[in-house]
Amino acid sequence: MWSVADIIRLFSLFFNLVSGLTLNSYIIAVYVREWRKKKGLNVSDKIVLLLALTGITFQCTVTIERLTFFLGSLSPHSRRRNIYIFAFHIFLMYEIFWNTAWLSAYYCLKLVKCSHHVFLQVKKRLSSSITQLLIVSLVGLFLLTLPLPWTIDINYRNMTSDPSGNRHDIHVDVRYVPLYMVLGSLLPFLLCFICIGLSVMSLLSHVQQIRQNSSQFSSSPQLEGHLRAVRTMILQVCLCLALYLAALSMLLFSPYLGMIEKVIFLIIITSYSSVQAVISIQGNPKLRNRPPTHDTAMCSK
Repeated sequence: MWSVADIIRLFSLFFNLVSGLTLNSYIIAVYVREWRKKKGLNVSDKIVLLLALTGITFQCTVTIERLTFFLGSLSPHSRRRNIYIFAFHIFLMYEIFWNTAWLSAYYCLKLVKCSHHVFLQVKKRLSSSITQLLIVSLVGLFLLTLPLPWTIDINYRNMTSDPSGNRHDIHVDVRYVPLYMVLGSLLPFLLCFICIGLSVMSLLSHVQQIRQNSSQFSSSPQLEGHLRAVRTMILQVCLCLALYLAALSMLLFSPYLGMIEKVIFLIIITSYSSVQAVISIQGNPKLRNRPPTHDTAMCSK
């Protein structure tokens, strides 16, 4: 018989599956339409599109992973399959971190005005190579994740002696954790924090300049764009940090977590894709303003 924790887990799983797929599919549809009209996308649109694609894959993977753990058998074949699914899930999570870091870096380069030659060189090189950096981070994380299945072990519990719904414990080789934490999460988080700090400083400087003309202060499109970009960066990083802390707690402290903690962390992990899509939609005018339909466009003519 299912417990209350089981029902909450399944409800969160399927609710976020539907909402995550719907919202991210909307983002993809908008950008595909934009690409067909303009035959191309700018760098920020490419990163947001990649985040949406990764979000859909992440949502499907975490759903499959949770269901296999929830209904998993104790056979060695099933256990090895679940380990591979879990490793792929971790790879997607760190890919999300790096995509968010590159998006923050791109926004920062657009917002920050600095005449120092070192900054100008970095800005010039990064602006023209963000796409290549996205590919490099993807390939690098894939190579980094390859040894992960051999450092993880999953122990299933006997449900007769443990009816609380804690069906499995995850054990990871602690010797591998520091390397993966540094390359997979610490570096992108540091990049995000630096970019946010520089962007906030640039925004404050811009506000001081606009305040000199009070008539423009309340209705500056440039200021609104700056505020929206900074807010999007901060929300994205906070969301990634919540996802990281929840996943890390499940990974390292799974045997010591109670039922309530596991349910809370599961809700955070499964709701990531939906919340990330909402942040992207609210932070981008192309996504926030619903594109006109074909009939509407014909009527306007």
